[in-house]
Amino acid sequence: MAKGGITMKIGIIVATRTELDPFIHVFGPPPVSFARSHGFTVMKWAYGSKKAIFLVVSGVGEIASAMSTQYLIDKYQVDGIINYGVAGGLHQTHSAGKLGIVKSLIHTDFDITLSGKHVIGEYPNGVGPLISPEHSFIPDELIGDLPRFICASADKFVGGGEPKERLRREFGADICEMEAAGILFTCNRNHTPVTLVKAISDGVDEDSEAFDSNVYRASLSCVKLIETFVHSI
Repeated sequence: MAKGGITMKIGIIVATRTELDPFIHVFGPPPVSFARSHGFTVMKWAYGSKKAIFLVVSGVGEIASAMSTQYLIDKYQVDGIINYGVAGGLHQTHSAGKLGIVKSLIHTDFDITLSGKHVIGEYPNGVGPLISPEHSFIPDELIGDLPRFICASADKFVGGGEPKERLRREFGADICEMEAAGILFTCNRNHTPVTLVKAISDGVDEDSEAFDSNVYRASLSCVKLIETFVHSI
């Protein structure tokens, strides 16, 4: 049981306001929005004494997402973290809106290969290159037969064509995005359950224009899964 009398405290990280809009559409405006503290605005939805949602719009990138995740864990002692948002698809068969769960990721920004002892995404302590959640937050029975993605995560928006094809070819990745590594590393370090819910916003041959036109619809599919989870508790 979570501290503070609430049975379940759900932490949610979303990168951008655009990705937040579908959440507001489904869950309604937040009854409580805490003033900016340590640079974060936290939105709260409470359901009596049974459960509460604490959501932070982290901003884009691994550093921002890691900071936001640690803040929710320390300040609000959440029982688990859900990160949702859009990702670039790396398969020709992945169309906009396709929903899945990140089963593992490779932090493609991390590169100490000049040492001759490691591959991209592998850390000196032997962690990587593929990293998986230590504990999942959303139960498997709610995830069902949704695809399990391998995610290439880095602080770089990846354009269509060869850059995406290279991520698929070199790392076996299914999707690419910019926040998952920061969130997953932070949760694993804190032994906090985490589920990364991602939907395709742009295909392997598409670029920022497709991203912009599909971001709401793709984010909404993520939010629908979160809604199912919240109502199951």
